[in-house]
Amino acid sequence: MNRRFHGLALVLALLFLFSGCAPKAAPVQPPREKAQGEIEDLRVIPQRTMFFAEKNSPDRPLLSKEQAAYRLDEFLVALFRPWTMEKPEYGLKSAMEPFAQHKKSPGYDEHNRPHAPSWAAALEREADLRTFPRISRRAIAVANTNLRAMPTSGARYSDPSLPGEGYPFDYLQHSSVPLGTPLFVSHATRDGTWLLVESPFTFGWIPASDAGLVDEAFIRSYQSGRYAAIVRDNVPFARGQALDIGCVLPLSGQSGGGLTVLYPEPGPGGVAVARTATLAADTAAPMPLAATPRHIATVADRMMGQTYGWGGIDDKRDCSSMVRDLFTPFGIYLPRNSSAQAKAGPTMSLEGLTPSQKEEAILSRGVPFGTLVWMRGHIMLYVGEFSGRPAVYHNVWGLRTLEDDGREGRLVLGRAVITTLRAGEEVPRIKPERLLINRVLALTYLAGPR
Repeated sequence: MNRRFHGLALVLALLFLFSGCAPKAAPVQPPREKAQGEIEDLRVIPQRTMFFAEKNSPDRPLLSKEQAAYRLDEFLVALFRPWTMEKPEYGLKSAMEPFAQHKKSPGYDEHNRPHAPSWAAALEREADLRTFPRISRRAIAVANTNLRAMPTSGARYSDPSLPGEGYPFDYLQHSSVPLGTPLFVSHATRDGTWLLVESPFTFGWIPASDAGLVDEAFIRSYQSGRYAAIVRDNVPFARGQALDIGCVLPLSGQSGGGLTVLYPEPGPGGVAVARTATLAADTAAPMPLAATPRHIATVADRMMGQTYGWGGIDDKRDCSSMVRDLFTPFGIYLPRNSSAQAKAGPTMSLEGLTPSQKEEAILSRGVPFGTLVWMRGHIMLYVGEFSGRPAVYHNVWGLRTLEDDGREGRLVLGRAVITTLRAGEEVPRIKPERLLINRVLALTYLAGPR
């Protein structure tokens, strides 16, 4: 009830105002016996990025002090961009597109039942985009939340019987948004329970109760110039919430016992109120954390094995959200999706090369822990060499297969793993042309090439 009251108060206020750290590495474990349904890479390759960091000058900074300072400035400009906006950067056409698409193809709900033909049209009426944009206010996420393509927490899946469809591929899920993320509010539903907002990385609908208005005084206190990044997942926090890697909060103090940070809580009239809390020293770090292979591996290994989640759904990560969150403590800003991340630094095209030539190029030109490997729809982090082949860290749903009856299929991995780019080549259903290496198109350098 309190969350709903806060959301309604926020919308009323909006409308009124508008009108007026490096641990020791564990010993390398011997390869496990191959489990049914697993691929050989997961049996023989140590599933620890620290194994690779220790082979690649683990404490050598990948960025100079000047580069690190520049990257942090770039990160903060992107983080606070919603508070510099006067109008949304997306247009009415972009806001309307999901409604038009799903009216034509309603798909399936979270119970794998077909949506009613009128489902999307009803949400469109509630969104009332004929008056878009009717709000222009700055706000902040007062809770961990999700950006949705339409104002609903219900799912929209394509045919769950098809490979790579059904849960977790909810096509209404744009992105998860951590507590404390700056927002720009441009619209609200008729009943005021959902807001259309722009975040630093994409736009979408969030529950109104998850946002709080901010004024100039709040912004000045929040843009303190010193920031702390969460470096562990599921850190217990205020109001029964948990903080995850990828969350950034203003740093207001530091002692041997930990870091004191500012964070927003919902206040009267839908206005955010700044509070302070102390985080244990092993859960957060002042930004930027030095971008060394050891530090990057420490954070990466805390996400190793985590379940795949499309668009950050259900507090999980997909390939791009994992890479984005991984580099946040180091002050390296990355866009939300894999194709945009592939353009986030100097690139080296691998198009037109044979698989062997691609592998040779990655081994000779790739910077372990500083190079992204991209193919359409997927992004990976190069971590070094294993048995003469490039090894990559990625959160992957599955590998494409060709079933005996000629149909497309998936060998589901569904988690964050380390593999080569020939993962699954020993599986008869994974034909040579379906290996990852055949689809790799480019390298993106977050740290300079050799």
